[in-house]
Amino acid sequence: NQRETKTRLSLPATLQLTREMARLLQAGLPVYESLMALEEKHRGEKTHIVLLDLLEKVRSGQSLASALANHPATFDVLYLAIIANAEKTGRLAESFQELATLMAKQSQLRQQFVSAMIYPLILAGFCMVVLSTLLLYVIPSLKELFEDRQVHGLTRFVFACSDALVAFKLVSLSIFTAFATLLFLSFYIEKWKVFWKETLVRLPGLRSLSYKAAMVRFFRAFAVLLEGGVSILDALKSARSVAGHKRLEAIATLAQQQLSEGKPLFAAFEHQPLIPSLVPRMIAIAQQGGRLSFMTKQIAEIYEEELNTALARLSSMAQPILLLVLGGIIGLVLLAVLLPLTDVSSFIGN
Repeated sequence: NQRETKTRLSLPATLQLTREMARLLQAGLPVYESLMALEEKHRGEKTHIVLLDLLEKVRSGQSLASALANHPATFDVLYLAIIANAEKTGRLAESFQELATLMAKQSQLRQQFVSAMIYPLILAGFCMVVLSTLLLYVIPSLKELFEDRQVHGLTRFVFACSDALVAFKLVSLSIFTAFATLLFLSFYIEKWKVFWKETLVRLPGLRSLSYKAAMVRFFRAFAVLLEGGVSILDALKSARSVAGHKRLEAIATLAQQQLSEGKPLFAAFEHQPLIPSLVPRMIAIAQQGGRLSFMTKQIAEIYEEELNTALARLSSMAQPILLLVLGGIIGLVLLAVLLPLTDVSSFIGN
C-alpha cells in the first residue's frame, strides 16, 4: 500500500469527497457502504486510489480515522482529530458536514489571496515582455540613427542597458528560464513552498494579512473541534497544527501549558502584541457562560471580515500603483528613444 499512502489529493478533491461522505451518511448509509458508493463513482480518478485503500483498511477492521491516517498528505491532523472524535460520539455525518464547511472557508480564503495577487502578476509579466522587446529588438534597430549625434544622458543610459542585454542575450535568457523553472517547481516541492510562504509573509503589506488568515484558521478549527465534543486541550493541539503561523502556534502552546496548570484559557491570550484585547475578553466571557465554541466562531468571523476588507483594500491599491510604476518605466524607455527625434535634442545639446 506504499503507492496509496503517497497519493495526495488537492483541496477541491478532498472537499468534494468530504461533502459526498456527509450526504451519504446523512442519508443513513453505513461507513463501508458510503465508501463503496464513492469508489464506484470516482473510478478512473485520483480519488479512486485513496478510496480503495480506505475500503481495504475499513474492511480489515480499522476505524475510519485510522484508515484516513494512512494518507497524511491529504487528511491533516485536524481532519483526523474531528473524525476520530466523531466515531466515539456517533456524530460522523455532522462532523463530515462541519469539515466540509471548514474546508470550503479555507478554499475561499485561498481563492481570495490568489485573486488579489493574480492581476498584479499578469500585469508585471506583460510589462516585462514589452520592456524586453523594446530593449532587445526595437532600440538596437534605432541606435544607428544616433551614431554621431549628441544625445541626452537618459538616452545613453537606455542604449547601454540595451547593449548589455543584447550582448548577454543567452545568459539573460538562461537566467530568466532558470528563475521561471524554479518558481514553477516551488509550487510542487514542499520545502520550497514553505520557504516562499515564510518569505512572503515577512513583507510589510502581507504580514498583517497572513496573521489575520492564521487567526481565522485557528479559531474556526478550534470552534469546530469544541462543537464536536473535543476537550479544550486536544482542540488547542489540533487547531494549532492548522494555524500556519509560528507566533500564533507559540501562543496556542502556551495556552495548553497554562490550562494544564489550572489557569484560565484567556490568560494565554492576554498581553500578546499580536492579539487585540477584545479576544481574551471574549474568551473569558464565553468560558464563564459555557459558550466557548460559539464565541471562538465569532472571533473567526470578525477576523474574516477584517481579512476580506484588507484584501479588497490591498487589491484596489496595488493595481494602480503597480500600473503607474511599470507604465512609468516603459514610458521612460520610450521617452529616451523619442528625445533625440525631437527638437529637444538640439536644445539639450546646447
